[in-house]
Amino acid sequence: MKALRPFLLVILTGLLPAARGGDLDQLRGERIGWARLQTADPHWFRHAGGDSVLMQFLRAHTTLNIDPTWYSANVEGLDEMCGYPLLFSQGIHLVTSTTGRRNLAEYVRRGGFLLIDACINTDINPSPDAFLRNQMVVLARILPEASVVALPSTHPIYNAYFEIPGGRPPHTFMNNVYSEQWARHGLYGIMIGERLAGLISVSGLQCGWDRMIAPPGHDVACMRMLVNIYIYAMLHGG
Repeated sequence: MKALRPFLLVILTGLLPAARGGDLDQLRGERIGWARLQTADPHWFRHAGGDSVLMQFLRAHTTLNIDPTWYSANVEGLDEMCGYPLLFSQGIHLVTSTTGRRNLAEYVRRGGFLLIDACINTDINPSPDAFLRNQMVVLARILPEASVVALPSTHPIYNAYFEIPGGRPPHTFMNNVYSEQWARHGLYGIMIGERLAGLISVSGLQCGWDRMIAPPGHDVACMRMLVNIYIYAMLHGG
């Protein structure tokens, strides 16, 4: 996929925490972009207002030359999708058209990485188990060669850049209320052979970086997890 080239240049420049000092702008590679998968569902851009905060965090803590503006890639346009090595999705069960599902499959087969994260607003997603099951059903239909596996707490994605405590993704608190029903889930890998082609999260990471009501520091914890996912995906997912 042509969009992977900028990431390879970024990797060659090094991924260095800002705390190490120096002029980060001199270390950055080509500019890269963060994009959401646009679907016919009216909520595909839910929490997108917090994406600029996430981009600022990425720029402050790594040498990734990421564009501070978030973008969209319409699932009905394969060329548009392939402009981004990683696409963020509210859920691929929302993709119902034949063309959209065909494009999703082709995007992944060409080397694209799919990051699916559930918003934990129960008015949107009443059950984490149902959300996960819906993603797996769609994947089985459009990518029969793929499998979905629970990542163990020892998986390197939990220390790819930041050390994630306990090898568990942080879970957003709906209205500052902890839910064991959601928190018992870790991350799920979308595997094609040995390749990590995507991730499914029911952690509500997007709710966290959009600074929903939660304990202090939870937004940072969610953004740290996203940094790990982003970097691991670019190093091992393509």
